[in-house]
Amino acid sequence: MAGLIIAIILFNTAAFLTVKQLTKSQMLHMWVFTIVFQLLVDLYLGHKYQGYWYFNYGVEWSDLPVLTLLGPPTILLFLNRFPFHTSFLKRLSYIILWSLLLVIYEAIALIPEPWGYFHYGWWKLGYSALSYPVTLLIVLSYYKWVCHMEKTD
Repeated sequence: MAGLIIAIILFNTAAFLTVKQLTKSQMLHMWVFTIVFQLLVDLYLGHKYQGYWYFNYGVEWSDLPVLTLLGPPTILLFLNRFPFHTSFLKRLSYIILWSLLLVIYEAIALIPEPWGYFHYGWWKLGYSALSYPVTLLIVLSYYKWVCHMEKTD
């Protein structure tokens, strides 16, 4: 739990102090989307198929900070500096860099409590390494859609 609390404080502080490229509306959209997307993924991979869980297996109140206060600021940090108007290679490199950072963070979250809080069933870190770029592309697609919708209103 200690590692989670430290991460929440660091990620949220970094997000709220440095994210200047996104409007408040975009930040809200991405915050809610991240929570819903993570809940859907966790519902199936975590609970139905027992791939992974937070703290203890099952749905618990202690899972809420992970779902609501950890992923969203991370996505805001990712989007804030995304190189939208650069070459494909730079955008791809940025996604790979963030995927690597997320895998490193996940590996840290796997250490025993009090620092770690994440546990694997059949899931492996390699699966995360493969899924993070796809997840980040989904987030980017949703963000672009939100920006498009804001322009058409």
